[in-house]
Amino acid sequence: MKVFLKRLALVVAIIFVVAAGSIVSFLVRGGAFNEASSVAPGKCVPLPLGIGSAEDVEPDYEAGEVFLSVLDRRGIVEGRPVRGTVLRVSWAGQQPIIGPALEYVPEKFRPHGMSLVVNPDGSRTLFVINHASPLGEAIEVFERQPGQDLFAHVASLSDEALVEPNDIVGIGPRQFYVANDSGASNNLEQAAEMLYAVGLSPLTWFDGQAFSIPVDDLKSSGGINVNLSKRQLYVSETMGKSIRVYKLDEAGKVSGLHSMIALDAAPDNISVSPDGTLWVANHLNTLALVRHFADPGSIAPTQVQTIKALGDRWDEARTIFESAGDAISAGSVAVPIGNKLVIGSITEPKVLVCDLPD
Repeated sequence: MKVFLKRLALVVAIIFVVAAGSIVSFLVRGGAFNEASSVAPGKCVPLPLGIGSAEDVEPDYEAGEVFLSVLDRRGIVEGRPVRGTVLRVSWAGQQPIIGPALEYVPEKFRPHGMSLVVNPDGSRTLFVINHASPLGEAIEVFERQPGQDLFAHVASLSDEALVEPNDIVGIGPRQFYVANDSGASNNLEQAAEMLYAVGLSPLTWFDGQAFSIPVDDLKSSGGINVNLSKRQLYVSETMGKSIRVYKLDEAGKVSGLHSMIALDAAPDNISVSPDGTLWVANHLNTLALVRHFADPGSIAPTQVQTIKALGDRWDEARTIFESAGDAISAGSVAVPIGNKLVIGSITEPKVLVCDLPD
């Protein structure tokens, strides 16, 4: 009996140590002990949206304007019927001009990640993830011809390979990749993703004809983009605190893993400026982010970092903006446009527009 009790005590001790270690690991990975500093590139001014938050911001560098994926995400949490839209922001001097971007807004439209493709003939294709399509998860395709002001809706694409779509990047007029932020099919797998950062999220590829999944072990992919030559694909792993860099062949297909960029926070959306620099919006404390969703009065930190390529390696991430959440909470995307930096949020009905130094 004594031997049994000793063994039982040992088993209980091991279980306790493992459980305690798992909790500490989860807290560290979630940034529970991170403290945000106050960093800004220049004067920052909020631009109210009123009708919802801009989880994603997509630039048109040639035109000098940005597009906002706007949705009342608080309304969804509260169970209210909501319908999102896409807005366009341009500048006349220093003054922002905000207006509609779409000629037609689908009746059931809850936009998330977006991507703009400038085609060789000057036309634009706008891909938008829609969480409220009659088809289920869908990609809405909009087009704008040269000389037109608004985007016309031309297609809705759906497939079971769109598991939990979060962000999208266009490779061509009908080709794109989608980052899915989860691949769990049951509660056990959901716990493995959240507690142990097990990689189950798929990367979805549409070649213009069919969907496929070239990668299926991402650690909750929250953002995606492509380099200027469209030969490298960047995928952020929110739970993995890293960015994967994949090589793309001439047809745009993943041909192998090029490198990994390790970060100290949880990356969300990735923007690529005209000089090839990555602008990454990070969540310093994902546990605070969860609290922020449950309680609007509880703020969540926002961090923006830039990462430059140095040949075949990457320079250390440089913090451009950081706030405990008082300037903007739950920041999810940052886009440099001219001498401005536009920061969007998952929940706040505004974007923050900061001056950038020359």
